[in-house]
Amino acid sequence: MLDVSAMKLLMFIIDLPIRFIFALVGFTLGGWIGWLGIILVLLRFLGVIHWPWWLAALPLEYGVIYCLYMTIDGALYRAGLKKVGGYARFTSFESREAEEAFKLSQMGGTHTSPRRKLNSPPKLTQSLLKQEHDKKTRKSRTNDEII
Repeated sequence: MLDVSAMKLLMFIIDLPIRFIFALVGFTLGGWIGWLGIILVLLRFLGVIHWPWWLAALPLEYGVIYCLYMTIDGALYRAGLKKVGGYARFTSFESREAEEAFKLSQMGGTHTSPRRKLNSPPKLTQSLLKQEHDKKTRKSRTNDEII
């Protein structure tokens, strides 16, 4: 019988191809690049275009490489060997919410919500605003010092 750590490792290894396949199907059927690749390969197969196969399938080849990279990147993150990247941190919910609340507070006006009217952000949002503002101020100072 396998111990717990060996079982986790085995599940981790089995999980990788499944995640890759789901990502590839999502990329191919869920985005315009994947559909472009499908259409180009179909046109090449039907003889409408006479490009080399590798060129007609280039969007699909890009999808395979991208999904492979993202699967490996996600595996490294889940294993604790990699930190969250800048793009993920920038697009996270907390950062965007704090940014919007900060912009509202700078405008000085009121914000009308379907549920209620807010004259000022709640205490928790104010602390998030202050943290985000402090981060940006520090980053700005660091960039100014470099220049």
